[in-house]
Amino acid sequence: MDWDDIRYFLAAARTGSLAAASRQLGSHQPTVGRRIDSLEKQLGVRLFQRHAQGLTLTEEGQHILQAAEAMGDAATMLQRVGRFEGTELHGSVRIAAPSGLAVHLIAPNLPHFRERFPELNITLQPSASSADLTHGEADVAVRLFRPTAEELVVRRVGTMGFGLYGSSVYLQRYGIPQNVAALPQHLFIGYGEQLRHLEESGWLEALADDARFVLRSDDTHTRLAAAEAALGLAVLPHILVQHSAQLQRVLDGEAVPSKPIWLVVHRDLRHLVRVRVVLDWLAELFVEYGLAENMPQGDPW
Repeated sequence: MDWDDIRYFLAAARTGSLAAASRQLGSHQPTVGRRIDSLEKQLGVRLFQRHAQGLTLTEEGQHILQAAEAMGDAATMLQRVGRFEGTELHGSVRIAAPSGLAVHLIAPNLPHFRERFPELNITLQPSASSADLTHGEADVAVRLFRPTAEELVVRRVGTMGFGLYGSSVYLQRYGIPQNVAALPQHLFIGYGEQLRHLEESGWLEALADDARFVLRSDDTHTRLAAAEAALGLAVLPHILVQHSAQLQRVLDGEAVPSKPIWLVVHRDLRHLVRVRVVLDWLAELFVEYGLAENMPQGDPW
């Protein structure tokens, strides 16, 4: 049995559609369909019911999924062992991080990292969604929430602070709000539907009350760019705007909810040297940029 057929089946089962599975695998939708057809033919059972909304596992498919998940976990473990065999500081480490931290904190400091560890290569995956470390989608992750999976080891390394910001052009045009009562007279840039549940979004919605939200987006850089373009006021992380010439904070006496920053690694990787140097380097960055007060004593992993 071809392991690739199992891999395509797993992606389709997890995502619920051929199109989503093809995007996850970096393949083409017809290829995913052919792989699943091949597996169904080998097993002699129908694994999915196909419909306009996507795919639904059959009862037989549910049974096969349990075994396939175990095979997937074993394959991921083999990939880890092969990629991180030995203790030499060469090879690659994949970091998944929220796009704001990836672009404004991690990426600008990679040249310094390379000076210290010239034989280590970094793959940086900036995304608003969370890479699945248990299935090998990344080796190290920066999270703004605490993961709970038993396979993961987590360490709090800092706090991300937020503020309400507007561009100098916008504030000249509409005035600087002196208190919360003045906010309904302003225009706002808010979070999109997927992230409106976040505390900082709820804080802004409550203060803005019936004010007009002229833009909503789940992408941090879109909100940042719109605020710099004088579209409206936006809640943004301090670290993203500290070098912006256009933005200034307003109502700094109002406390915006902050977020803890967590470093996450799969327990199978935490003692590997190349992974450890990346974890320690990231923790140092949060201290250097004022996101953490000090480094914890002893071995945190």
